[in-house]
Amino acid sequence: MFTKRPRLLFDMTSALRSGKNTGIQRVVREIARHGWEMGLCIPVAIHEGALHLYYSNPGVAETIAIEAGDMFIMLDASWNHLYEYPPIIEEVKAKGGATILCLHDILPILYPAAFSPPIAQRFQEWMPKVVLTSDGVIANSRATAESLRDYLVASGQGKEGFPIGWWRLGDDFSGSGTGEASAQAQRIAHGRPYFLSVGTIEPRKGHPIVLDAMEKLWAEGLDAAYVIVGGKGWGMRHFERRLSRHPEFGKRLFWLANAGDADLALLYRHARALALASVAEGFGLPIVEAARSGTPVIATDIPVFREAAGETATYFPLLDSDALAARMREALIARPHPTTVAPMSWRDSAAQLLTMARDGSYQMRLG
Repeated sequence: MFTKRPRLLFDMTSALRSGKNTGIQRVVREIARHGWEMGLCIPVAIHEGALHLYYSNPGVAETIAIEAGDMFIMLDASWNHLYEYPPIIEEVKAKGGATILCLHDILPILYPAAFSPPIAQRFQEWMPKVVLTSDGVIANSRATAESLRDYLVASGQGKEGFPIGWWRLGDDFSGSGTGEASAQAQRIAHGRPYFLSVGTIEPRKGHPIVLDAMEKLWAEGLDAAYVIVGGKGWGMRHFERRLSRHPEFGKRLFWLANAGDADLALLYRHARALALASVAEGFGLPIVEAARSGTPVIATDIPVFREAAGETATYFPLLDSDALAARMREALIARPHPTTVAPMSWRDSAAQLLTMARDGSYQMRLG
């Protein structure tokens, strides 16, 4: 099955160890599954200094020995296991292969105050040890690719001709919409109009801005709900207390920290609009998920959201809860047109990424 050379060894170390299925892990699993099914890559994970097959297959040995010319594709959260990667990178290069880093963002470097100190420090170490020792970077959006280019130029890092590209993420998550949604999600979906935010509760996501806007609407007597779908993050204890002690909590304010795919699919379909107040993002996966469900989007006017949704979303200025409240008020009077994004299957996304890695068809190079 894997006679084509060079072999693409697709790293899934963090996804395997964390067991999570949010954000990066969802992307990693979808790309790996489709790449494996198409015979384009071999999903692997680092264990005790060696690469092991992620999926069980009678025709492939459990331990994957690095062979001449292999390409090591790092899409997973490699910064979480920083010191395990350099030996693999060195062995791949020693055997005439190449390592490709797939970049989700460099936000902890650009906005360290928005992240916990350990994560910000880890990214600072990860940049020279993994990112800049790779043979190329493929980002999840043009905005992310350009942020890396600009950072490397401004900081004087990166060698002349260093290749940087980008590819498009998919939106048809396996399992999305299948199964039965929880009773709570069904009550919310079939009750009063509601606005939905999707994302881990962390400083850069801007959840407090959306709640500020909702409180303005409630003060005016408008009857709508606000639903947050996302796990507990970091640096937001004050906001978490604000949620749990809010007089509307459990009535017109909901936080679903452990919602399943069926819950999320149902909530997307019935939301008056997706409300995103992020200060910075690498891609904005909720936008393409909302678009696939025919859901309108109200979002901060930042480049990556413009890249994802173009002119079909409604935008408001960064950190401006008054402007957001105005857009939400309009959405309650007349539901906005659905946000439209050209569909991209995960199968096509996987093929696009892995073909770019194999062929070296990057869109830009430093210098």
